[in-house]
Amino acid sequence: MKTIKYATLFGGAGKNQESIEYKETILIGSLLTKNGYIIKNGGYGGMMEAVSKGASIEGGKAIGITCKQVGSEKGNKFLSETVVTKKLYERLELLIQETSIFIVQKGGIGTLSEVFLTLDIIRKDKSVHRPKVFFIGDFWNNIIEVLKSTIIPEYEHHLFKVVKDFEEFNELISQEE
Repeated sequence: MKTIKYATLFGGAGKNQESIEYKETILIGSLLTKNGYIIKNGGYGGMMEAVSKGASIEGGKAIGITCKQVGSEKGNKFLSETVVTKKLYERLELLIQETSIFIVQKGGIGTLSEVFLTLDIIRKDKSVHRPKVFFIGDFWNNIIEVLKSTIIPEYEHHLFKVVKDFEEFNELISQEE
């Protein structure tokens, strides 16, 4: 029996489809699909749309988890499935649940809240195969370094990694498989 693997993307809902982040996130969605992952994301535009588009290009599955409390129940046009939740906490629970790998792309306060809750849950998980968290882009370096030097203890630094771009992420995923 084949095990279902989920990858969740956290990222902003910005509208710039010409940004490097948007284009790379399409590639990330394609790569994850090729590696057998079902993609989960918040279901809206921006990075969520880009990862869904990448999965769609490869014939993969992208599940958008939208939320009545956030706004529209309607997800982006590249989703295979949309799950609508009533509350933000329920949405986050579904995004985190059963996920093997988390990808954090450029975003705002919502993205940060999602990733901090995820990191807190992962750090309490004592299983051998804890989910991995990848922050995509050099702009995360300063944020992560401040957190490492002030808040996150050294013994938890291995829970996440900042990668420069899609190419570095691709290399790391290839090593994992």
